[in-house]
Amino acid sequence: MQLLRLAALAESTAGDTERVVAWLRLPAIALFAAGEALVAPNPDHTRFLVSLALFSAWSVGMLAWTQLRTVSGRLAISATVVDVAAITALTVFSGGGFSHARLAYFLIPVTAAFRLRPWITAGAAALTTTAYVLQALTQRSSGQAGATRHIIVEAGFLAWVGLACVVLSFLLERRTSLVASLAEQRTRLLADALEAEQRERQTLAEALHDHALQNLLSARHELQEATEATPHPALARADAALVETVAQLREAVFELHPYVLDQAGLELALRSVAQDAANRAGLELRLDLRYEGHHTNEQVIFSAARELLANVIQHSQATRMTIHLAEMAGDVELVVEDNGCGFAPEHLTEQLANGHIGLASQRVRVEAAGGSMRWTSSEGIGTRVVISIPDQRSG
Repeated sequence: MQLLRLAALAESTAGDTERVVAWLRLPAIALFAAGEALVAPNPDHTRFLVSLALFSAWSVGMLAWTQLRTVSGRLAISATVVDVAAITALTVFSGGGFSHARLAYFLIPVTAAFRLRPWITAGAAALTTTAYVLQALTQRSSGQAGATRHIIVEAGFLAWVGLACVVLSFLLERRTSLVASLAEQRTRLLADALEAEQRERQTLAEALHDHALQNLLSARHELQEATEATPHPALARADAALVETVAQLREAVFELHPYVLDQAGLELALRSVAQDAANRAGLELRLDLRYEGHHTNEQVIFSAARELLANVIQHSQATRMTIHLAEMAGDVELVVEDNGCGFAPEHLTEQLANGHIGLASQRVRVEAAGGSMRWTSSEGIGTRVVISIPDQRSG
């Protein structure tokens, strides 16, 4: 699941890079036009202007496409080929190997290094160098004195830049692979830590329920028999204290490991804890829970929900709280919304700096399970938190 999230992140990054390249084409149009005014041998102004118009239309179209549509790796490769062809045409019609438009060739391997894999970058560099040499040699200007030497030197610079870009692309790919590996290791460590924590909490809850709680109930039974035989105010007070202690211990057991979650599933467990929290805080509660059965990461979802409920009660000053739970597009989605005071984004940063890491730790848990946590909040309006985790039912 982590690999899928990394793939989605890589796709998003590729789209951002392609959009930057689309913007970079626009100033190139002005540079091509300005370069045409410079002296160069054997220019063909009419064909140059036609080529420049076509390149301008292509650049604007690519800019619109990258802004409105999803960008794929195939699009980046195709765009690179078209860019080489367009620069070659503009160079040919503005003077060949001596044209100032030839300098645009250097942009191809540089942009390829940030968009494409090393071997594709190498192909783009080779294509760029070959295109320059072929168009330069076919021009009449190639017969001028020193032209061959000029072409060779220019091709050498292109090849050198291309090689440097291949190395850069390789380093970027290796760094990306390292980041992916570290992220995967982090996910495994978090998952192991969370599983170990849950086992310990369950073991402690079972020990308290099977031993300490049962001993208290047994002591209360003995105390009730003693009270019936010899009534005394002190015995009544002791019985009341035992009743309160038993209730507190049962609540602690539930906090450690909510047995209703194992027995009845996520929906009923969430309904129970939400209604209890709303009753204690005097909040109007709106529930929209539509998820039957069990979820493999229901403990993560439930833990996050309790943290969000605690935040609403302790900090939001809300009068109404809405909780939504359902399957949405292959994910189980939990939404907790309130009409409280809200908070500015920097306030959350301040809380983290001061050691209040409840919400941040829950986000880490959710992301370790392959999900995401998003929130929107404005001061005086309220807060809305959305948690999405891939829907993996168990049992």
